[in-house]
Formats: sequence, structure tokens, C-alpha cells
Amino acid sequence: MKLDSRCSLILLLAYLVALSSIHPGHNLRLALLCVLPLMLLLFSPVAKGEVLAQAAYVLPFSFAIAAVALIRGNTAQAVFFLLRSYISILAVLIVTRLLSTLELLRAMEALGAPRFLIVVTEFLIRYLEVLRREADLMRLAALCRGAAHSKLIASASLGMLFVRSLERSTAIHNSMLARGFNGRLPRMSPLAWRLSDTGALMLGLAVIAGMRWSL
Repeated sequence: MKLDSRCSLILLLAYLVALSSIHPGHNLRLALLCVLPLMLLLFSPVAKGEVLAQAAYVLPFSFAIAAVALIRGNTAQAVFFLLRSYISILAVLIVTRLLSTLELLRAMEALGAPRFLIVVTEFLIRYLEVLRREADLMRLAALCRGAAHSKLIASASLGMLFVRSLERSTAIHNSMLARGFNGRLPRMSPLAWRLSDTGALMLGLAVIAGMRWSL
């Protein structure tokens, strides 16, 4: 049974807080917390190899912090930072694969996230594909007129795309206001918190707290 998106988001945040609060040297606690996303990945229907590979993208950025430990001759601390960063991103990727972006946004809204941030993100998701198609049409029209690939043409096309985006967004906003838009997008189905969600939340928080503070 699929958990409520709010329950999944709370558990993810609790896990990330517990993971980030572990100090270097507590290798056993880190190893225990690493088990949770790996078990979730094992039993989830996501593409396991792809998720594991995508989580590795954070390692070049984390290496900047680990390099300081390596310079000081503390190899164990460097490995600790790299592993903690990798597991954190892995947990986030697994949850975002199991839940859609709109489900996560609804959970964030229900948990008190700023409404402005939610609405802007939802509009960006809905109309990013529209802007991409608009850019493709402008590129095709320029090529049909014999335009060559150059930085000048690319910058001019980008400026025109911004102008068209502004015009389109203004028209969409006026249309929504005419239909009674009050700052909140309508939901097709309300969120439903079940008794199983409460049980899963309590169990998940207990497991995370036990792995983090029991040893």
C-alpha cells in the first residue's frame, strides 16, 4: 500500500536530519543509517542501477570538502563525508522516483511550505515543455530562413523567447483571474491520511531515531 505523500516527506526529512547530525568518527551509526535507503531501493520498483549512478553525481562536489580531510591526512574522515553525501542524495532520489513531483508539492503545501513557492513550481512544471516547444519552433524557423549557428543569433533568439514567455504568462494569468483564481490551484482529489500512514510514520521515526541515537 502506498503511503501518503506527507508521511513519505516527513520520513525523508527526519532521515536527512538524522544523517546530517552524525559527526565524523561515528562510523557504526552511519553504516546503520545507510542500510535504510539501500533496503528501500532493494524492494522498490525503481531502476536500481540508474538511481545508484545518478546519486554518484554529487561526489565531485562533495570531494571539495573531503579534499580538506585528505590534505590533513585523515582518509577515514574524507570517506565519511563522501559516503554521507552519497547516501543523502540516494535517499532523495528514491523518494522522488516513488512519488511524482506534484505529489511532493502537495505534501509540502500541506506541511506549511510557502504557497508562492508551490504555485510557481507547479506552473514551471506545467509550462516548461511549452517553452521548449516554442524554442524548437523558433530554431526551426531561423534555420528555414538560412540562419547560421552563431552566438549572436542564439542570444537574439533567447531574448525573443523571453519576450514571448512574458506575453504568454501575462495572458495565462489574466485568464486565470477571469476564472476566479485566488492563489491556490484546484486539486482533483484531496489528500487522505489513513491509519496505516500513522503507523508507518511512528515506526519509521522510531527506527530512524533508534539507529541514530541508540549507540
